[in-house]
Amino acid sequence: MNREELEQVIKAACANLDEGQVIVFGSQSILGTYDETELPEYATLSREVDVFPRSGIDAPASPAVVEKILMLNGHLGEGSPFHESFGVYVEGIHKDVVVLPKQWDNRLVAVKVEDGSEYGRTGFCLDPVDLCVSKAIAGREKDRVFVAALVEDGIVTATQILGRIDDYGIEWPDSYDADKDVALGRARNWLAGLEKFDDGRG
Repeated sequence: MNREELEQVIKAACANLDEGQVIVFGSQSILGTYDETELPEYATLSREVDVFPRSGIDAPASPAVVEKILMLNGHLGEGSPFHESFGVYVEGIHKDVVVLPKQWDNRLVAVKVEDGSEYGRTGFCLDPVDLCVSKAIAGREKDRVFVAALVEDGIVTATQILGRIDDYGIEWPDSYDADKDVALGRARNWLAGLEKFDDGRG
């Protein structure tokens, strides 16, 4: 994926929601901060953009927000005409399934897109370090490969990721039902192993 495709998704998601702002979670939120030419290839391989309506931030599980998420998936999701036309698609996700450092919403990166509407559209993307914290705790193979690629390329450092966890703590969603201490300990241990790539950059 590239920045232009991310912007196309932001425009389409806002238009379908009839809202001016969305939040972009997941790996492709990295394109809010970095152009694809600055990133390791693995970081931009995904064709999926995880999107949440920003209007639902205070009531993420409300019926109205759930309906908007379903609409995103129906209109812009995998296999939709949008996907077929642009080669990328939206995954409308629930905010309460994402594990992030506390105060993540104060560090969002705004991607403003002009589309002819009165005020334009804005996609708020995760700060790269917050994104890496989220993926390190999720701990799936694809998440670890993603974070390792960014660390090895010097985009972020393992020290920064560990520091974000230490400085802010984790905002665990109510839906998180795994052992939090185990997940956090596993992430810390794995990130400590990545610090060999930091070379004083953090």
